[in-house]
Amino acid sequence: MKHHDTPADSIATTCPYCGVGCGVLAAPGHVEGDHRHPANGGRLCVKGSALHETLEDANRLLVPKVAGYEVTWEEAIDRVAGAISDSVREHGAESVAFYLSGQLLTEDYYIANKLAKGFIGTPHVDTNSRLCMSSAVAAHKRAFGEDCVPGCYEDLELADLLVL
Repeated sequence: MKHHDTPADSIATTCPYCGVGCGVLAAPGHVEGDHRHPANGGRLCVKGSALHETLEDANRLLVPKVAGYEVTWEEAIDRVAGAISDSVREHGAESVAFYLSGQLLTEDYYIANKLAKGFIGTPHVDTNSRLCMSSAVAAHKRAFGEDCVPGCYEDLELADLLVL
């Protein structure tokens, strides 16, 4: 069942920002938290609640471009593959790094790691999950002496006192 303000053409999807995987209901010009989703129960952070603004930007890149000119996807992929090959040839495999989204599936991470470590030979693979959560890790260590798992929303709703 959709929220009363939710447009009829909304699509249930996942927020692409951090590693939490919040559920969102997205439609042109509109985004809101998915109240049925277990990760966020309908709540969204500032980044997630502004997702629709990233889609409406007139400067948003919709086709591949090289040096300011539109190219085909095939040419763009060939250029990227060529640049990686050139870097490996000139500077070694460790000159290449992969910085992945925090929202990939386990199978996607597996394939990316196989490409990076097994095929290209670089050990440099990281995800946005680490960067996005680094401030939370620092806060947990400072507050609790360790990087502990925070409570879930259900725990917060049952708490008598919440200290931030």
